[in-house]
Amino acid sequence: MRVLYGLLAASTFLAGENCSPNPEAILNRHLEMSGGKEAYARVKSVSMLGTMEVKGQNVKGEARIYRKNGGKSYTVVDLPGIGKQEDGSNGTVVWDKTVLGPRIKTGVERFLTICSSSALGEYTRGALEKDTCYDKFEFAGEEVVDGRKLCKLRLTPKQGKAEEHLFDSETGLLARTKMIMPSPMGEVPIVAIIEEYRNVDGVKTPVKITNQMGVVAMTMSFTSVKFNEAIPEAMFALPPEISALVKAGKK
Repeated sequence: MRVLYGLLAASTFLAGENCSPNPEAILNRHLEMSGGKEAYARVKSVSMLGTMEVKGQNVKGEARIYRKNGGKSYTVVDLPGIGKQEDGSNGTVVWDKTVLGPRIKTGVERFLTICSSSALGEYTRGALEKDTCYDKFEFAGEEVVDGRKLCKLRLTPKQGKAEEHLFDSETGLLARTKMIMPSPMGEVPIVAIIEEYRNVDGVKTPVKITNQMGVVAMTMSFTSVKFNEAIPEAMFALPPEISALVKAGKK
């Protein structure tokens, strides 16, 4: 009888009618519905080109993101009237350059950037490399947003405060995350809303993400997403200002 009940529960969840109370089942379903582990393993690097728009501010500029296995990343956004903002990682040093100047990220900021070394780890670290990033996984119920039933998990990272990852009960895909990120201005609650996926070489990849920070909402929309293009290693090299901070810290 228990086996029969289990099979019925599993089939209902796969049909998208209920949220499984098993966190592993939700995470594994996200991986399978977005392409599967083998498809993810084939991706060694990601290049993304698009725009970032600050909603309600009439500000829109170019956004470029490059990621490579080994925790390497480089992001640059150029917003008219605000200027160029960059952040990156060479796999060891995590940094950013904004209007406030250059900065090396430490603690939780650094950990969450490099705990998932996969090129596709930013929005799948809970499923792809959960053991390196998180200590605890809990089912946290269901939540209805814009008429969609979402299955909610509470993930506790090895460093930092608990996050909420919400998965669409129909598609199985990650729909939004809620987390608290430390910053030079204090702790910032961030809600990331994934509004669109595109199939890229067998992997359903987020191409429209809105980050809400209080009253500020910034939407990234990508028109070009390419896997395994040759990205020069120099793309992930530390800028001179960051190298200077690293040397000063060592001294």
